[in-house]
Amino acid sequence: MFKPYRLALASLCIYRNILQDPLLQSLVQVLEQGIKEPDSIPTRDAYYEFLYRIFQNGMSFQNHLIDLIRYDDNPFSRACELTDIDNIDPVLLAATRQDLRNLHFIYKLDFRLLEQQLGIAEPVLNQVQYAPGSLAVQLDQAKDWSKQIETIAGYHRGHSRGLIAQYCALNFSFPVGLLGIKNPDLPELDDLIGCSRQKELLCHNTEIFLKGHPANNVLLYGPRGTGKSTMIKALLNKYPDQALRLIQLDREQIDYLPELMAVLVGYNVKFIIFIDDLSFEEHETQYKALKAVLEGGLISQPDNVLIYATSNRRHLVREYFSDRGKMGEEVHGMDTLQEKLSLADRFGLCISFETPDKKTYLQIVEHLAQKNELHLDTELLHQQALQWERSRHGPSGRAARQFIASLDRD
Repeated sequence: MFKPYRLALASLCIYRNILQDPLLQSLVQVLEQGIKEPDSIPTRDAYYEFLYRIFQNGMSFQNHLIDLIRYDDNPFSRACELTDIDNIDPVLLAATRQDLRNLHFIYKLDFRLLEQQLGIAEPVLNQVQYAPGSLAVQLDQAKDWSKQIETIAGYHRGHSRGLIAQYCALNFSFPVGLLGIKNPDLPELDDLIGCSRQKELLCHNTEIFLKGHPANNVLLYGPRGTGKSTMIKALLNKYPDQALRLIQLDREQIDYLPELMAVLVGYNVKFIIFIDDLSFEEHETQYKALKAVLEGGLISQPDNVLIYATSNRRHLVREYFSDRGKMGEEVHGMDTLQEKLSLADRFGLCISFETPDKKTYLQIVEHLAQKNELHLDTELLHQQALQWERSRHGPSGRAARQFIASLDRD
């Protein structure tokens, strides 16, 4: 029974990438060893290595195989994302259908029969579990995966492909590229108290963007701990079903913005590039690359990409009084000054944040205490919260969160 399954895997064309998956490579080892010596120690060893990888993976083989299919970045999934299935090359469709038949054959592999041939008395593979209404349920119930090609095409059209389909939050670094964030920190917008105007401005701009209309790059600036970064991250919770992805880019990687833009333009989802704590010292020149991308350079910003940045100061490049010109210094010093100040002007929308006053700070504390089910005397809670912020550089949303985290839950 080993050879037909090995032939099915060997015949993959469009989905050939998935053969690089460690679990599938382990299965290939089982099948190849089984073809040589079905009843042998090396074959049993290969099978238990396969089982080990399944348990490491935390899901059934069937679950894993369907995930490989829906997240695969291949010529078919790329074509589906950017055009209707009726416009895809018939030869590509035919090759994809054949691959789906082979993958369905692998999906139906009877591991109980395989274990019997290996002399394993008790089946050890975990059961298949799928989220109701998911693509996995449709494929699991289908009799012929080749006839599900339109369903799979629709999935790629709405959810993209590869890492972009698998993760809503990602990091980018050069030369590694995009990396998915498995468990991102996604706060709730409702946890941000005292900044209704800022939330309204940011959400309105984001909603315009998600509708496919021109929207602005955004700079959020103000004192530390006032919720600027939290507000951007919370957008993923605010718009969970609207094909929005958040990509964090470190300030040190800004020079590689053109490379990142070139990657993102090939997708049909919306991207927000998130640059946290954006500011530059006098000797740093990365701000020139950012200016060129934001506006005015030959490199155009794709329609499906916006840049949201946070900073503790309105003018992103550090300025000194000496920059305003002294005798014996640069002849055209004002030109240098204007170049430094022009970076913030390239953001179409600038949203300012302020340090919360005492009343707002205590409202944040009360909200977080209620959310964490801390039933404390209000007067005592306020007293301790004020003591905490006085020793933590003043009131802020961050100080409130740290105060709540410090409380004894007993």
